[in-house]
Amino acid sequence: MSTIVDSETAPSTMREADSTLAGRPQPNQSARSGMRVLLALTVLGPHGEHQVADIARVAELRPHYASRILAAAVQEGLAVHGSRHGSYTLASRFLNAQISARSSTPRIQQTAQELHADTGLAVAYHEPGWRPGAGLYLELLEIICPDPALYELAAQQHTSVGQTAAGRAALSFISGHIACDAEGRRLRLEPRLMESITTSKVAACRTMRGQSLAAPVLRGDSAVATLTATGPSAAFEDPLQVQEYAVLLRRAALRVGTAGASPGRARRVA
Repeated sequence: MSTIVDSETAPSTMREADSTLAGRPQPNQSARSGMRVLLALTVLGPHGEHQVADIARVAELRPHYASRILAAAVQEGLAVHGSRHGSYTLASRFLNAQISARSSTPRIQQTAQELHADTGLAVAYHEPGWRPGAGLYLELLEIICPDPALYELAAQQHTSVGQTAAGRAALSFISGHIACDAEGRRLRLEPRLMESITTSKVAACRTMRGQSLAAPVLRGDSAVATLTATGPSAAFEDPLQVQEYAVLLRRAALRVGTAGASPGRARRVA
């Protein structure tokens, strides 16, 4: 970002903080302000749209200067204009980089890319785990979501695992010793829902924002991961289309979970 700001453009609180570092080499002021703007967007809500005034307040910058930085962020593909005038949100390429430091594998990446290409839906890959104070959780290892408005739904990070398609797929096939909450209580799905998922090997969840389908990645009879496809409600209106999504999803989950499987793409279902 090429925008330059002098000391007069920063709020007095920031000037005072900078004065305590007098005599030390200071990073480029423009770069520091740019990082603060991106951090402000994250703090305010990485998946929402935020007005310049709010972004500037959190970043501790004057609104006109924050606006100039946001314009540069849009040019660099790190932010996009929101649906409301004067609002901004983080770009999907920036959000897609906010994945676990433990990288997924080439097999997972290829499977997610192919499923996204075949369905046009957002795709996410999670692995289940358990930790003290949290209980069962789903770790996001891979996500492809071009639409920022769907990112939160596609990421499947609800505080209640059973409220997401990925969580339901995991609970239907996961080992019992980690299918529990932070207090050790067993997490269970309603019996008819669990029977439906174990029979079809596809779990579903619908919200006001859209719908998700999830398939377990199995080793034997136990889920070691889940693969999820998410889209807007309009993409799930045709029952035949939903059936096609389910078939492609199951095939992709089988392919990624089978050692030595051919990396070739699944044949598209008619």
